[in-house]
Amino acid sequence: MRFVICYFFSYVFTCQALADSNDVFNVVLGSTYKHDSNVFRLSSGLQPAGAGAQRWDNILRTDLGFKINKNYSLQTFKIDYAYVLTKYNNAKFLDFNASNYKAAWLWSVTPSLKGNLSADRKVEIINYQDYRTTDSKNIRTTQAKGFDFDWSPHNNWHLLGGYTMMDSINSQTFLAETSFKLNMIDSGIMYSFSSASYVALKLRHSNAENQTVNFASFIGKGYIENEGVLNAFWALTGKSRVSSFFGYDIHTDKTFSLRDYSGYIGDINYAWDMSSKTNLTIDLSRKLSSFQTDYSSYSVLDTLSIKPTWAVTSKIIVGLNGQISKRDYLGNGPITSLKRVDNSLSYGMTIDWAPRNAMMLGINAQYTDRGSNAVDATYSDFMAGINGKLIF
Repeated sequence: MRFVICYFFSYVFTCQALADSNDVFNVVLGSTYKHDSNVFRLSSGLQPAGAGAQRWDNILRTDLGFKINKNYSLQTFKIDYAYVLTKYNNAKFLDFNASNYKAAWLWSVTPSLKGNLSADRKVEIINYQDYRTTDSKNIRTTQAKGFDFDWSPHNNWHLLGGYTMMDSINSQTFLAETSFKLNMIDSGIMYSFSSASYVALKLRHSNAENQTVNFASFIGKGYIENEGVLNAFWALTGKSRVSSFFGYDIHTDKTFSLRDYSGYIGDINYAWDMSSKTNLTIDLSRKLSSFQTDYSSYSVLDTLSIKPTWAVTSKIIVGLNGQISKRDYLGNGPITSLKRVDNSLSYGMTIDWAPRNAMMLGINAQYTDRGSNAVDATYSDFMAGINGKLIF
C-alpha cells in the first residue's frame, strides 16, 4: 500500500501525460485498501471457519483497465474495461481476479429516433450478510446484453422499448438467490417538458430459468415477472429536483405457487443545492426481491437515506451519509414461517480530493449495525479505507 500511495503522489507532481476531456482512449489505474472489522458479518462471539480467516481483514483491490469514448456524427461508442485483483490479508481463500466491462453503442438514426445497444459483465463476491458459509467464497458473475430505443415522433411524446438478456451465475450453491438466466421485454410511453422534467409509464415482462433446481427445498424451474412502473422527474427550481418511480410487481413461480408474491415498489429522491458548495440528497425506497429459504419466499426492503455534501474547495469534497432500513422476509416457506425482520443502521463519511482532472484520492469510513429476530443474524461492522485513481 505504501508503494501505491507513493506512486500516486509521484504522478501528482511529475506526470505530464494525463487525460483530458478530448481523449478517445485512456488507461485507468486504481487501487483501494480497506480494513473490515467483520468480513463475514458474524454475530458477537462467533468465529469464521475458513483456513486462516479471522473476523477482521485488510483487503487490497487493484484495477487495471482502459476507456474508449468515440463520437462519430450522431453515434457514440463507449467501452470501459477493468481487470480487478482482490487480495485478502488473512482469509486468502477469498482472493479472486475478475474481468469487468461495459460496452455501449449510443445509436441515433435521427435526433428523434435513438437508443442503446449494450453489453456488460460484472464479477463480484457475494456479501456474507446473506451468504453464511464462512469457509468458502461465492463469486457471482452477471452478464447482460440489451437493446433499447426512444422514438419521439411528436416532439414531447416518446415511445420506449427494449429487450435484455441476462445471466447471473453463482460459483457455489446459494438457494436463497440461485443462479438464473433471464429474458426481459420493456415497453412504455413518456412525455417530456421543456424544463427537462418528464413522466413515463413503463411495463416490463421477464421470463427466467433457474440454473439450480432443488425440489426438496421448493426451488423450482424458474419464474415469470410482470412489472408496471410510473417514472417521473421534476425540476422544482433551479436548485432542487425530484426523481421518482412507483410500481407494482407480480412474481409467479413456474413450479411452486408457494413461491409466488406481489407488492408495491418505489423510490423518491430529493436533491437540493443549498448553496454553491453544499448539497443535500434524501432518498426513500421500497424494493421486493426473491429470497427463497425454509421460512420465506421473498423480502421487502424499506430504506431511508440522507447524504449531505460540502465542496470545501473546487478540488476537495466532504460527504456524510446515514441510512436506516427494515427488511421483512415474507411469503410462506416450505417448513416454517419465521417472520424474520432485520433492522439496520449505517452511517459514514467520505473525503475526496481531485488535485487534477485525471487524478482522484479518497478516504472513507462506514459503520453498520444490524439487529434481527433470527438466530445469529445480528452483527456490527466498521470499515475504513483509502482509494486512488489515475487516468492517462
